[in-house]
Amino acid sequence: MGTKIAKGPAEDGEVDNMRLHIVFYAGRPVSLPWHYPHLLHGYLFRAIAEASPHLGYFLHDKGFVAESHTYKMMVFSKLYPRRASSTPQALILTPPIHWWVSSPLPDPMEALAVTLLKEKEAVIGGTHLEVERVEVEPPPDLSGRVLGETISPLVASTGVRRGERLHKRFLAPEEPDFWRVIEDNLRRKAASLGISLSPDAQVKFAGVGKWRSRLLLAQGTQVRGYEGRFLLEGDRTLLRLAYEAGLGERNSQGFGMFRIVGDQQATEAKARRNE
Repeated sequence: MGTKIAKGPAEDGEVDNMRLHIVFYAGRPVSLPWHYPHLLHGYLFRAIAEASPHLGYFLHDKGFVAESHTYKMMVFSKLYPRRASSTPQALILTPPIHWWVSSPLPDPMEALAVTLLKEKEAVIGGTHLEVERVEVEPPPDLSGRVLGETISPLVASTGVRRGERLHKRFLAPEEPDFWRVIEDNLRRKAASLGISLSPDAQVKFAGVGKWRSRLLLAQGTQVRGYEGRFLLEGDRTLLRLAYEAGLGERNSQGFGMFRIVGDQQATEAKARRNE
């Protein structure tokens, strides 16, 4: 199959969205370990460094800093195959396999696309995947109250002091501090990029329905994240940054990516039709 790249139309007055949708293909089902996101993390940074060594070094070793927190400004999804099954050791994925990668910065996504199109395959943990298609997705409408859905687990944590040591505790969406920590994290990301916000810039998040807890291994560390749907509204600059850079912690390790599945009114109308 030949590799193709396509670009969707941008909204009027918006810069091009930097979210790539990548479709992988293989002639048969492929096997990946349960904790495969660290393999995607490694491939992502290698692919960017292949096209732009200086940029790859900066993102991997330095990043953007605010209040002693460092951000890589990239986020990626889980892999979404046509079908999936499992064994005790691995996941079996049937192609085509879909992967989304996003950044508020154009250069990393352009470097990734260059490598994907040049090499025409990605090697993930020794598994060879043909690059069937690379698309630049148009930005969603973030006006009003919209419904988001995680496509990689969302992580938020806080420090708990035990004696003289500070320990990390992962928060759940039903805890009052969860969305506050998420918003604080988002505002630090904006500060690290030098984004000026209006004094009254506000965002609101609210979980919808039941969320699923996921305990994953990320670069040797156990991380608890959550998957589910949530409502978001507020300042469009902050919401756009959340969409492109990810929400919460460990975005460049494959956590905190979400998609927009509709506005609140349309979702409620659909629910009434199904009653």
